[in-house]
Amino acid sequence: MTMSDQDCRVLQALADARQQHGELAELLDFYYDLYQVQFVAKASLPEPEVRDDLAMRQRLAEGIPQLAFDQLGIEPEPFARLVAQISAVLVRHNPAWEADRHEQPAKDLAARARQVFETWDTLTTPKLDAECQPGAQAGDPPMLAVGFALAPYLQRAAEVILPRLDLSLWVKGYCPACGGQPNLALFEASRGARLLFCSRCDGSWNYQRVGCPFCGSEAKQTYYPSQDRVYRLYVCPDCHRYLKTADLREIQRPVYPLVERLVLVGMDLAAQQMGRT
Repeated sequence: MTMSDQDCRVLQALADARQQHGELAELLDFYYDLYQVQFVAKASLPEPEVRDDLAMRQRLAEGIPQLAFDQLGIEPEPFARLVAQISAVLVRHNPAWEADRHEQPAKDLAARARQVFETWDTLTTPKLDAECQPGAQAGDPPMLAVGFALAPYLQRAAEVILPRLDLSLWVKGYCPACGGQPNLALFEASRGARLLFCSRCDGSWNYQRVGCPFCGSEAKQTYYPSQDRVYRLYVCPDCHRYLKTADLREIQRPVYPLVERLVLVGMDLAAQQMGRT
């Protein structure tokens, strides 16, 4: 099945970023190939099970994310094929991981998907540190492949669930759809309001302009602006978590969060060198 127009635009934006950021060529090439596999897979997925409107409103009011693992409708055999495709991408961009590549029973991979869903707060874009770079030696490639294979299911679910929610009722720093934590924020062009983007399902929601979405601290956040004032790295003085942020008031082009958070990998590395998480 053909991927959506929006996903095609993301791939084109990623290709454009590749031309502008030659120093990130390996990273962007890897994610281009990965996104292609994920987007095609997402296009073939059926709609997930959703709760009725009353149940969804109740969960919003109680601060409970909407999505449970069983709603994703993961079938072992198709999921195993997707894991194999993503494993091939991982190995193509990091041949050293070939030794860790081995076939696993489909039911075992589905069980690992549940484990990933319940324990990982970052799936679609893991921390962009050394172990996620092409040529890296660290990490757990089999689990990484499962996490990347789970992402299209979460993205598909978010696309269905979020439009049905009254997000003005949601004031939490984690995703109202899947419970994932943000790894990118945008300041809107019109009002400068802060929009958070989920690291797991790519969903988005508004959050208060002041304060840390990770620990809820209302202390003033330390931030480090880029030279052109377009980007900022916010660091919480209490929990020491960081959040990359782009100011749409300073950007005169279409912005795609899946691309922006990749081209800002330098901020990830700088934050981690400062001991931030």
